[in-house]
Amino acid sequence: MRLLFLTPAFPPFTGGGERYAQALALALAGRGHPVTIISSQARSERDFWEREPRSVPAGPSVEQREPLTVIRCPLRPLPGGQAALLLWRKAMVLLSLLPGDQSRWLLPMARYIPPITHLAQVLDGIPPNFDLVHGFNLSWEHTLVAGRRFAARHRLPYVITPFAHFGESSSPVSGRRGRRSQRVARNATMDHQRWLLESAAAVLALTQVEEKGFQAWNIHPTRVGVVGGGLDPVENVAEPGPLLARHRLQTPFAIFVGRINYDKGAIHAAEAIRRLRQTGVPLPLALVGRQTEQFRHYYQQLPAADRALIRPLGSLDDAEKHALLQEATMLLLPSRADSFGIVLLEAWFHGTPVVGARAGGIATVIDDEEDGLLIPFGDVGALAHAIQRLLADPAYARRLGRQGQKKVRQTYTWERVADRVLDHYRALLPAGEG
Repeated sequence: MRLLFLTPAFPPFTGGGERYAQALALALAGRGHPVTIISSQARSERDFWEREPRSVPAGPSVEQREPLTVIRCPLRPLPGGQAALLLWRKAMVLLSLLPGDQSRWLLPMARYIPPITHLAQVLDGIPPNFDLVHGFNLSWEHTLVAGRRFAARHRLPYVITPFAHFGESSSPVSGRRGRRSQRVARNATMDHQRWLLESAAAVLALTQVEEKGFQAWNIHPTRVGVVGGGLDPVENVAEPGPLLARHRLQTPFAIFVGRINYDKGAIHAAEAIRRLRQTGVPLPLALVGRQTEQFRHYYQQLPAADRALIRPLGSLDDAEKHALLQEATMLLLPSRADSFGIVLLEAWFHGTPVVGARAGGIATVIDDEEDGLLIPFGDVGALAHAIQRLLADPAYARRLGRQGQKKVRQTYTWERVADRVLDHYRALLPAGEG
């Protein structure tokens, strides 16, 4: 099969969805299916709204990253930066809440989510000699819309992996927490996004929570499959000693990996560490990932004694990240914004126990009390209690980590994910193809 992938960003952009698209492309190309990827030139999320243009090519660039071909399109700087982008997105959500289907207005607005240029020209210029088109990431849907048009024009099957987030619950709920959860879900349930999902030949969800979320929000794709995520064997791990010394860490310590903000649970993780310190349990927390302004403001207000334990380390390369995951006493991922949570698999690869939120896809990856612990999103007391349980019972913590390690080997490999994806691809092609 000749495959075309469209994704708003692609490594070296650091993000779970981007790593997912790359790993799947490599697994499929390794089976003999050529993959062309069309993406943006973004290297970090900031590039999606950067005020000043960076020193990047003015037009599309082509990379031969064997066995993949990657075409990258420029991004236009947005006047007003991130604030303008957030206002634009809010306007789209409000427009979608009006009676009737507002897709005709929302689809043109999606060209700024993110503001990629030359995308239509690239798609017009490439030969349509593909068997199938696969788009990724419903939250940054510009490339999904462009891919849908390309596939329809050339009568090709169109597949979507949405990475859809439905907040703390897959269905609309009432109350204050319910309203927060709905705000998260609204970013994946606007009229034009519903149209994208329902007009695709297949939607490949990462977890059953995603699949149930479509049903709860009255979204009815033609075909839904749950394909999961995977992890390749980790071969490059940095020397932990110098890394720990550089960041003033020593065991025991907890680690958080991801975008450092509220929805990912970083602030709740920090609050749990503060609560433990007040009870005489000074456990350091290493936060790996890009800080948001929201977290910076929170961190600046903390007393010095708390800041000494809560260590934002910024973004690290994979070898350094894996060294810390290997040495950490536990991984904390109390997030409501993960459709799967690949970092859970990365921690389990090293036998490190995990604590996650019972929200989004995480609750279908962790089996509570068997290979990790689940707590309600935002429940700092429950999170602190879970941390204390693992600290107080190292044998129990090791057992959870070993069970997670076993689960990764048996279930979560890219070979198995590729098998499931290829089954869906073949079902969409005429008999004898693929």
